[in-house]
Amino acid sequence: MVIGEKLWEGKCKTMGMVIKAVGPEGVTIEATWMAQLKGFGKAKGLDGAMMYSGKILMEPSGAGWSHGQGMLNFMTGDMAVVKGSGLGKVEAGKSKSVGMFTFMTMSPKLGWLNSVWTIATQEGDPQWTEFEMVISEWK
Repeated sequence: MVIGEKLWEGKCKTMGMVIKAVGPEGVTIEATWMAQLKGFGKAKGLDGAMMYSGKILMEPSGAGWSHGQGMLNFMTGDMAVVKGSGLGKVEAGKSKSVGMFTFMTMSPKLGWLNSVWTIATQEGDPQWTEFEMVISEWK
C-alpha cells in the first residue's frame, strides 16, 4: 500500500473545543474546525470548505485518538460528507496527526469520491488552533 496523488491541501482553524470528560484514560474533547481546501490531481478545480467535528481522547502520554465527521462544500455547488479517524501528538512544539478520511456524495460528477480512501496529515501549533492539512489518495 502506498500514498497516491495529493487531492487537497489547505489551512485549517479550530472553531471551538469543549472538554466532555476527564478520567484516568485521559481527557475527552469535542472539537470543530474549518478548512479552506485547494484541489490537486483528480480533485483539481474542486476547491472548497470542509467543516469537521470530532471527539478526541487525549491520553496522559500526550497522544490523541480522534473520530469524527463533516461535510465538504465545493465552490461548484457540490457537496460530500466525510468520516474520519486519526492519531496525533505534540512534538517539538508542533502538533502533528495522521488519519484516514472516507467520503460519500450523491453528486454524479463526484461519484469517484465514494470509493476513495485518503490519508490526511496535519501539522500546526501545539493547541491545534491553526494547522495545515494535506489529503492524499491511499492506494
